[in-house]
Amino acid sequence: MNDARYVEHLPIFLEVALLGSFSAAARKLGMVPSSLVRHVDALESALGATVFIRSTRGLMLTDAGEMLQARAAALLADITDIRAELASLSDMPQGTLRISCLPTFGKTYILPLLPTLAERYPQLFVELDLTERQTDPTQELLDAAIRIGEQKDSGLYASRIATQRWVMCASPDYLARYGQPADLNALPEHRLIARYHKQQPACWAQILNVPLMSRCSMVLRCDDFTAQHQAALMGMGIAFLPNWVVGPDIQAGRLIQVLEDPRQEQQGIYLLRPVAKMSVRLNLFITLLKQNIGQPPSWE
Repeated sequence: MNDARYVEHLPIFLEVALLGSFSAAARKLGMVPSSLVRHVDALESALGATVFIRSTRGLMLTDAGEMLQARAAALLADITDIRAELASLSDMPQGTLRISCLPTFGKTYILPLLPTLAERYPQLFVELDLTERQTDPTQELLDAAIRIGEQKDSGLYASRIATQRWVMCASPDYLARYGQPADLNALPEHRLIARYHKQQPACWAQILNVPLMSRCSMVLRCDDFTAQHQAALMGMGIAFLPNWVVGPDIQAGRLIQVLEDPRQEQQGIYLLRPVAKMSVRLNLFITLLKQNIGQPPSWE
């Protein structure tokens, strides 16, 4: 191996290794599987080693493949850092900013930032992965992932950007029609908007005992926070949602808080990055995000 041109094939290799198949990686990357196969073939030829055992049952990493997977993500992160540092020598940040987060959070607090980023930094591009899945910034070559709750990933660097609390709320129209519950025991008299998870409306199940839960009427069960939020605004029932989802509407009077969360639960909202030194483009993004959220957050 006389040069390091094999590096160009590493992102493809990592996607295939992460997802376990050429077809799944091709769907994610918007490519055809045969193109990914050629990249991996070229990588194996350049390295002089086989990285996958290929069979009709799927793909399996060889020992060489496992070693390469462990080292490749860090190598590509170093290359990304070098490019970011070189870009920082100019006045115009450039390249691709890769972020993942919950769909509702991204639509509410990140998408509104993108026109400003595009106008100020026309050579800066954004890849936004809106997903409920807990992504791995290191393995998936992300600049950062936004997660909620205490984090156990010791290999990631965390910056706390806000605090999540849970709020029970309903529209003024709903309360005018059905009244306001005095306490949790009054909830069976009301129509509830619930988060659907497996066979349980997950959020309500965390604060209501089983007999009380069995008597409650779930007018809507849905895993999407945006849909639950819209249903509450339309007067369908009482929702139990994070403060960052409903806080602005409560402040504006479009929703009214009806009861306190009996758990008084607080969860950190974190931006997690795979490397200690923050790139210029990520620093710009965090600055704009905090400005958009407000310090303290506007939803408090």
